Amino acid sequence: HYHHHHQPPRHSHSVFSLFSVFIMENGSPQKGRDGGGGSERRGGSYYQQGGSGGGSSGGGGGGKRGQPPYGRHPQYGYDKIKERVNTELSGPQMDLPPLDLAEKKFNASSRLFVGNLPRDLPYEELKEIFSQYGELGQVYFNKDGAYAFINFDYRANAEKAKREMQGKNCRNRPMKIRYASISTGVRVKNLTPCVSNELLEKAFNVFGQIEACRVIVDDRGKTTGDGIVIFADKKGATLAIKKCQEECYFLTSALRPVIVEPLEARDEEEGQPESSMHKNEQYKQERKEGPRFADRNSFEYEYGIRWKRLYEMYKEKKLLLESDLQAEMEQLERRLAIVRHEHETEKLRRELMAREQEAMQLGRSLYGRQGGYGMDRYQGLQEDRYTDRYDTSRDERYQQALQEERYQRMQE
Repeated sequence: HYHHHHQPPRHSHSVFSLFSVFIMENGSPQKGRDGGGGSERRGGSYYQQGGSGGGSSGGGGGGKRGQPPYGRHPQYGYDKIKERVNTELSGPQMDLPPLDLAEKKFNASSRLFVGNLPRDLPYEELKEIFSQYGELGQVYFNKDGAYAFINFDYRANAEKAKREMQGKNCRNRPMKIRYASISTGVRVKNLTPCVSNELLEKAFNVFGQIEACRVIVDDRGKTTGDGIVIFADKKGATLAIKKCQEECYFLTSALRPVIVEPLEARDEEEGQPESSMHKNEQYKQERKEGPRFADRNSFEYEYGIRWKRLYEMYKEKKLLLESDLQAEMEQLERRLAIVRHEHETEKLRRELMAREQEAMQLGRSLYGRQGGYGMDRYQGLQEDRYTDRYDTSRDERYQQALQEERYQRMQE
């Protein structure tokens, strides 16, 4: 793999073909550990994939140990991704069709986390409790940790189950329910203003199936340079992060490679309700007093002013750093324009040199076909040109002598 990418030998195609044949005969894509529609006991937890087709990691059979991981297999690894990009995405990308915004079934945003469950709760009873709100997909129950992950078919059903089952007792234990964090998403940075939702989805679809994709804009509809891509499984997100970190992936003709990072898990919708607070000593100590404005002559006011100054200092330094970064980016763009101009000039120069060489070769081939007659004709043309040039110079001297003679007669 290293020699194929960095130091290709003279017979790289034949070596790669033999390597591909060896992989096809001895290796296979890594399959999941669970089959479709069945459940499996792992330690103190249960795991089930709903439906008849199996999950994204289910392959209908157990995989062998010692097989290469997903990213290193030639068929599903880096070579395949680069081949797809070069074949499917090459050429102009204009007037792309709009994305299908319909909610996909069993997506990552319809997954719930259920905590504080009784450890003696049977797995089938847990499914029965939540199946009344909609069709269930993946259900993972960890009895040792007393929590479960339940994937509903649509977010509306997950929202209904969360709203009605929040805080209800399950064998004298109140359940704590919230949306599960999305672990299959990535944040894409350094996007140009010409990147749309459709282009971003098309560019990252080579890493795996995508559930949701959008370019982030401000309140005026102007792009912020960031985007979010949520894959159907974690393998696609991991592959996109690793591939884009190791290489430069450009989405347009602008030489601005995308920066791909894991999506930071945040819960900005539900927040932190009172029911999820831990009633420890810090909670009791801070809740002794409620909201208030400090008196100007108190030590609380001075301490609060110091906190505000720290935030102002952080804001100023952040703005200064952003301005410096913007200046560096503009300077890099100017240098890039110069380098691109020089590259195009050098390319034109090489094309002209190649055409001149082709013309010289064409002239030599014509001389070879005509033989000596062509050479004699060439020499005759040269002699005619020399004679004409000599006759022209003699006539010019004769005309000049006549003009001088006329001038003398006029003087006389």
